[in-house]
Amino acid sequence: MDLNAARYAIGTWLREYWYRLNNGAGQPAEYDKSVIELRRETKSRPLVNLLLFLATFVTMTFAGAPEEKTLVDVFLTGMPFSLTLISILLCHEFGHYFAARKFGANPTLPFFIPLPLAFPSPGTMGAVIKTRTPIPSRRALMYVGAMGPLPGFIVSMAAAIIGIYLSDVKPLPAAGGDFLVPILGDSMLFHLLIQIIHGTLPAGHDLYLSQYAWAAWFGLFITSLNLMPIGQLDGSHVLYSLIGRKQRLFGWAALAVLSGMAIVWPGWIVWIVLTLFLLMVAHPDVPEREQLTVAEKAMGWLCMIILVVTFVPVPLKFL
Repeated sequence: MDLNAARYAIGTWLREYWYRLNNGAGQPAEYDKSVIELRRETKSRPLVNLLLFLATFVTMTFAGAPEEKTLVDVFLTGMPFSLTLISILLCHEFGHYFAARKFGANPTLPFFIPLPLAFPSPGTMGAVIKTRTPIPSRRALMYVGAMGPLPGFIVSMAAAIIGIYLSDVKPLPAAGGDFLVPILGDSMLFHLLIQIIHGTLPAGHDLYLSQYAWAAWFGLFITSLNLMPIGQLDGSHVLYSLIGRKQRLFGWAALAVLSGMAIVWPGWIVWIVLTLFLLMVAHPDVPEREQLTVAEKAMGWLCMIILVVTFVPVPLKFL
């Protein structure tokens, strides 16, 4: 390949990539009917979903009991965490599932993603559902996007209130030890709940989260990540339903904010990379067809408020 051909190939790839960033990684709004019917006939493999679910439940249970030695102790200690978090994720994913089915989008069952790492990992990277046929309208997109975070948020809130009540205020370890103590950051909502239930914490003390509160923290954190207005995340579905193509501006703004926060917490680099190479910035076009009602718009903006109050700028730090 000569130099001019290489320049042309690179230039073509960059133009196509820039187009995908600003128009979404998904397919266009209108599809060939034969493709739709072919996708409807695609067989489900529930055994795969079940095995991934069981593997995720096991890794969550181990994550909830990182210091236990025997399997019996691991399951006895870790089950409150894994049962709480798996319940949050199930409500989230099946909210998407039933909303997609209602509007004929032919969804798959949830694919849970195990993450076999010790604390402070929750033992999972969440779960995903794919729709085999296009979402027919922005109104349908609103329900598909919102009916995951909202049920997950409600269950997370219940677990947070109970879990924070059961948590203990204890002194922080003395500085200068040979090990690092991981400390989870607080969102505005989680901090407010702690203030209401336990009051202002004394200097040099922190709230040692119960298994239920810890699972709720991750449930709210996962909710906030999904509600980012980027690409094909839930928040982008919702915001595109509300404001259409203007979602792209908020997608770029979110990417800029993540880039700035990555200076403080490098973990956000992962989300920047995911955005640039997988999620894209803009949401693909979806036909409007019918106007949202006032109640549906309120539901959408409520999701955006939940994003703000559950977002954690620095999710993890070490003492």
